[in-house]
Amino acid sequence: TKISVADELAQKAFDDLKSSGRSTKDSDLCATACQAYRDAFAACTKVVSIDKLAFQSDWFKSFFRRNYDALMVKSIYDNIIDDVDRVRVWMEALRRGSMGNTHSKPDPFFICPEEQKEQDLVDGIIDALFFDKKELEYIKNDPLVRMLIGNDPGHYNFTIITAMGVITEGKQGTELHTAIARLEKERGVVTIRADTGTARSIDYNANKIEEAVNAAVELKRPYGLVGYSQGCANEMNFEAMMISGTPDQQKVITGEYGLVCRQLLFSAANGSMHGPATEAKVHQLITMIEEFLKYQQGYFSRAFISTTIDVLNSGLDSSAFQKFLGGTKSFLPYASRTFWREAQHLPHIPTCVIRGVLEPHTTPESLDMLSNQLTKQSGSALHDSQVHVYDAVGHPIYFKNRNGRILKSTDMGGAIQRTHHWSPLCEEVEYVSTDRDREHRVFDCAKDRHIFPFCDVNARFGIIKYADVEN
Repeated sequence: TKISVADELAQKAFDDLKSSGRSTKDSDLCATACQAYRDAFAACTKVVSIDKLAFQSDWFKSFFRRNYDALMVKSIYDNIIDDVDRVRVWMEALRRGSMGNTHSKPDPFFICPEEQKEQDLVDGIIDALFFDKKELEYIKNDPLVRMLIGNDPGHYNFTIITAMGVITEGKQGTELHTAIARLEKERGVVTIRADTGTARSIDYNANKIEEAVNAAVELKRPYGLVGYSQGCANEMNFEAMMISGTPDQQKVITGEYGLVCRQLLFSAANGSMHGPATEAKVHQLITMIEEFLKYQQGYFSRAFISTTIDVLNSGLDSSAFQKFLGGTKSFLPYASRTFWREAQHLPHIPTCVIRGVLEPHTTPESLDMLSNQLTKQSGSALHDSQVHVYDAVGHPIYFKNRNGRILKSTDMGGAIQRTHHWSPLCEEVEYVSTDRDREHRVFDCAKDRHIFPFCDVNARFGIIKYADVEN
């Protein structure tokens, strides 16, 4: 096949790079291998144009995933070479942390990339970024990753709709704003922020996403959904509402300018262990308060007791508290099962994900307690402080039905990274940043990696089209 031929050529080129120390740009073998891979991309694009469900095949999903991970490495490599934001110092801190040397002085490995060999930089990125040892070795030995193949220049005919986490300023938010600006400049991708609310229900937020999508459709370009944390549940709910809605609503996602792909960042669509654990604690707290107040009845007047109860009832019945409950119930197992039982999703939409696992050198100090709490409550440390890696996937885990099988077949995955749940944030969390955070550069992580590889891999296989030169 074209893929196996390209892999053989790339392996020979990689062996030559290791022995010669040259870069991919200076190697004729690499040029030949890259052209072979581009022929394979074109063949896959043609297959998708014939059968839009072809990407669900095992061989296609494997190749798609390899390209997604390769573009993840390429995105960070480009950020280092171009000195974007503070990626160099972040990668240096991440490299030292992965080696256990969190307090040693930084050496110039990533700080001065021009002094390093190209493939040594790639090795350093892979070792520092990826958490799982098996995934790390697979990516490191993949010749496709070593070729550092970028997409052809040009603008994409594509719009992004973002829905951020449970705490957000909606369309006024600034999450990933530097990466979004670079994506628009380099690829012409317009981003529309859905005006989702803090601690609001997934139905409320889905309606806000619908408003953003209607604005995107006016641009006459296909769009993709990028969800972060609870925003993933909001976007999944939006899609389900549109499919089960009116013909006009169905057209919004299935029409010419409809939905073409999804990206889930640290997804909480399967809930979080924080939900049931907090619910159990609240039940215990209510019982303790009731026992305490019963004892106090003999010491206070009936009028005082009645006033206290009225105040508590007013607070619990208030609009703000009820909205808060509506926004947090999606973290609970019963609410998650109810949603997935009724949900419907399109079978021809590929889903990419980013998942993370915390380590001491990647944990923000403000998340220490939350992280330790989740580890204690769940018995597993494989989480990003708020969701576990086995939950942060692109399909339902705790409810099995036909729709769940459809989403599992469209879930393209993504290698687990050494990072935390607040990875897309920077200025938004500056007020809680500590000296330890600044030493470990936990909030200086590469922002481009959250959206650039997602757009590029879908464009590589023709799911996202290039814009016409006239447009």
